[in-house]
Amino acid sequence: MKNTILSKSIIAAVLGLSISSVSHAGVVYLTGSTAARANVYNCLIFPGAVFTAAPTVTTYSGSSASGSTYMAFSGTLVGGSGTTIIDCDWSGSEAGYKDVATGASESFIDPTSLNGLNNGTAAPSATVSHTVDLAMADNAQAYSRTTSPTVATKPVGVITFKWVRNPGLWTGSNVTDSQIQNALNGYAPRALFDGNSAHVNDEVYVSGRDNSSGTRVNAFGDSGFGIFTSPNQIEINGTTGAQVDLTGSGVYEGDYGFSSGGTLAKTLGANTTTATDQITGNTGFSVIAYLGYNDAVTAIGVGATELTYDGVAFNPTAVEQGQYTFWGNEFVSHSPTADAEAVSAWTLLGASTGVTAYGDGNALISLSAMQASRSGPNSVPSHN
Repeated sequence: MKNTILSKSIIAAVLGLSISSVSHAGVVYLTGSTAARANVYNCLIFPGAVFTAAPTVTTYSGSSASGSTYMAFSGTLVGGSGTTIIDCDWSGSEAGYKDVATGASESFIDPTSLNGLNNGTAAPSATVSHTVDLAMADNAQAYSRTTSPTVATKPVGVITFKWVRNPGLWTGSNVTDSQIQNALNGYAPRALFDGNSAHVNDEVYVSGRDNSSGTRVNAFGDSGFGIFTSPNQIEINGTTGAQVDLTGSGVYEGDYGFSSGGTLAKTLGANTTTATDQITGNTGFSVIAYLGYNDAVTAIGVGATELTYDGVAFNPTAVEQGQYTFWGNEFVSHSPTADAEAVSAWTLLGASTGVTAYGDGNALISLSAMQASRSGPNSVPSHN
């Protein structure tokens, strides 16, 4: 077996099982989409979906179990035997494709040091660097930065996104493709957003994700900015609203971004109406941001405002019918070198009883509910 093999005595100590109950123990390493992790979590913990019974769960670095960066699930796979650990580090969709296609590594919970449920903000007590078997992604590989070698993928649903704004000088409720493109280029006076010619001395900026993010792929593709076009994005302090020096040498705007949508979301309640714009030297500015559905809920909870997109408000029916366009196709892929145990987990996640069955109808919409389809984030949805 390719993955780490743990002795029966270690597994028994870690999981509290008798030695005789463990016939073998493999580790399947899973990474990818932060936007989809809550739905994957809900699938993995449900008896009969991937594991025969509710697995033992360990999570770290999150305000909730389903929102954690690190997760591990221990149990017997449906149709399998013995104990399998599915070890997760949610690194982003683009990072996931790179990992499974090229054999790159991520940092995971050390599978020999699992200690049960731990929904805290602390990092795991021990980690290991390991190559990746499976990855979730918010877009097809054809729209990824890593298109070769081609990896096996299965569609598991539709992942949804939202645009939000912080409490800044711009107080509008709708954002358009042309406004987004201008803001991502770093040159978007408030007048462009509200039509008031007096508002030319303060800017609307984008705060967003790094280039490992599938949320970014969909935001850039759907708006027409260009999936691989380098943006000028900023970051703000979530308490004071101050612009963050992105390099430590006085750079406040560029092709930078957060590795986690949850971290970005928590900054967007900061009021920037009187903050100094380090780029222009003026007082006050505004921030818009693109987020997965669950992260948008977090941002709104700390004071951000949800925006309609090209005049259409988010609701599941509008997504299903192709009217609201800020969504992507969610996939699960496996490495060309994945062993039989990892491929079994991939098959279960990609089955009709897998992740798609645990779409909540908001963050992840099941494939059976969709009445519209699109090939990728830079294509227009068409009705089926």
